[in-house]
Amino acid sequence: MTTLTFKMLYAHQREGLSWLWSLHCRETGGILGDDMGLGKTMQVSAFLAGLFHSGLIQRVLVIAPKTLLTHWIKELTVVGLRHMISDYSGSNLDARDFELQHAFKEGGILLTTYDIARINYRLIRGDFYNDADDEEEGKIWNYVILDEAHFIKNPKTRRAQSLFEIPCVHRIAISGTPVQNNLKEMWALFSFCCPELLGDKKEFRTLYELPINRGNDKTASNRAKHIGSNVAKELRERIKPYFLRRMKNVVSLETGLTDDKQLPKKNELIIWLKLTDCQRQLYKAFLNSELVHLASQGNPLAALTVLKKICDHPLILTKRAAEDILEGMDGMSNNQDMLMAENMAMNLADMAHADDALQAGQEVSCKLSFIMSLLRNLLEEGHHILIFSQTRKMLNLIQEAILLEGYNFLRMDGTTETSERERIVKDFKDGLGAQIFLLTTKVGGLGLTLTKAARVIVVDPAWNPSTDNQSVDRVYRIGQTKDVIVYRLMTSATVEEKIYKLQVLKGALFRAATEKKEQTRYFSKSDIRELFSLPEQGFDVSLTQKQLQEEHGQQLDVDESLREHIQFLEKQGIAGVSHHSLLFSKTEVLPMLSENDALDRGAPAKPKDERFTARTHLASNTDSEIPEEINRLLETLASTTLESRLVPDCRDKTHDLDNEMLTMWFLVCKGRDELLAATEAIC
Repeated sequence: MTTLTFKMLYAHQREGLSWLWSLHCRETGGILGDDMGLGKTMQVSAFLAGLFHSGLIQRVLVIAPKTLLTHWIKELTVVGLRHMISDYSGSNLDARDFELQHAFKEGGILLTTYDIARINYRLIRGDFYNDADDEEEGKIWNYVILDEAHFIKNPKTRRAQSLFEIPCVHRIAISGTPVQNNLKEMWALFSFCCPELLGDKKEFRTLYELPINRGNDKTASNRAKHIGSNVAKELRERIKPYFLRRMKNVVSLETGLTDDKQLPKKNELIIWLKLTDCQRQLYKAFLNSELVHLASQGNPLAALTVLKKICDHPLILTKRAAEDILEGMDGMSNNQDMLMAENMAMNLADMAHADDALQAGQEVSCKLSFIMSLLRNLLEEGHHILIFSQTRKMLNLIQEAILLEGYNFLRMDGTTETSERERIVKDFKDGLGAQIFLLTTKVGGLGLTLTKAARVIVVDPAWNPSTDNQSVDRVYRIGQTKDVIVYRLMTSATVEEKIYKLQVLKGALFRAATEKKEQTRYFSKSDIRELFSLPEQGFDVSLTQKQLQEEHGQQLDVDESLREHIQFLEKQGIAGVSHHSLLFSKTEVLPMLSENDALDRGAPAKPKDERFTARTHLASNTDSEIPEEINRLLETLASTTLESRLVPDCRDKTHDLDNEMLTMWFLVCKGRDELLAATEAIC
């Protein structure tokens, strides 16, 4: 790695190198869990460059989603490792075999995908490679690195199990969302990186997951909250040396080549919309259908999907769903609104429902109507806008409305050819004619940097909160120079309001396991039950919006331009606006326990492997922390048990260690004297 490349790294990335080096010295792995958009790939690439240039490793396996491999090649090229890349991701079997054999014989970095690794893990682990006698304990790979490591959040899948079968010295998991739905997902990643750290799945559930879940509920007893808080603290201390996460709102973007600065502001707004009259009648009718009755007794997924579609736009309903709605209309009063909804359901039930047959009716969908009003305002102000939806059918309807207005747009979804995607993204970045970019969340949520835009519309909430967050982070990441506003569209008093509450509950679990302060408990699990009931307050009021206003209304501190913009939004016939960005911004104070509620909880079981004795990693580059970190690294490197592995024949090769490598590892050193002392300690 060149000196120029090192100077280009941000402060948090340099700290990341120090943390990765500390794991290397302990011969273990960890999770790099930085917030999305902070350059995790660059941190790992720079780290590998230092290891390769100093002769400390020979082979690395990088497994990532197909769409991210190009980004890996780009970052590895920046740090001078382009010549060491072997691409094991193509469809040609002979070409893949050539790349694999080259990596075995010559060393370097093998790039592949999760699916290819799942199918070919026996080949990758070297079952048919006969020249492995000199490898440490038969481990051909020095590192196995998983990008978007939450792909193995379910350890029972063949994808996850195949990766456990590839022996290596170190395992690094990279994920900005290591917890998406529950704490078991974090356990799954640690079971890959540090197998003994958190015990087996049953132990983890008993010691950590259950008490934290109980304590995070808004209606939990004081005792349960205290126990949950204490257990969460124990978990944080347990994983601290092996888990590194920094957030965008606290990192400095200072490098050796730029002035000190931070990312601009991000304001995430929940736009609470009122269902149109047609949507309300369809929603009510479907709640009376046989499908909903059966859902309440078994699997509700199909019924919930229909309700979500009604909230988006009735025209994306399937023929079967329309028939269910017609069935539910029996016995309903024949008012004008119901007759309109019935007429639409009959038409949907009769039509072939091909995508090209859809006609966008803004008056039918509250979301489409709001989107078009918002677009007119944003385009007049010169903004570039991303619009994310989970379904192509909803994007089709939005596209139809955009065409009717005469707006130019770009679009990318699952049907877009891979060769076309790079051109479309480049056109948007270059500002070639289109200010609107339509994307499906599955295609647009990974591997894209779209900082040309500063406005994001998330049309429909996902059950998995990371899906929405990943969409937002295409814009809010390193390289963004403008303040960002995100519009998350939610229909009031519907299943979408329940989905939002569930998103908040899931986010609270992740924060409890990774952040020090006591988290605000907004909702309980009982709040997301009763998915198939009509709201007592009607469809014009969001109880969640009112609750969040009471919780955070006094915290609002927005500039005049945002205040005026929110006033514009409130004039569009909506139910209200919530400031999603203020969630978890306050520290909750737990009430004192009575004597009867005194805690009686033993400490968690000790790890089976003594390597996992808790140590504090370098979290920030402060003067008070620097000497301790240097001493620990020097002691580890000077260890006679590690010397032969880390620096073979060190006495005769004092100058073989690249000076830049030493600069990287000991970037915390305050002067040349300490750097020389570090060198002497190694050799």
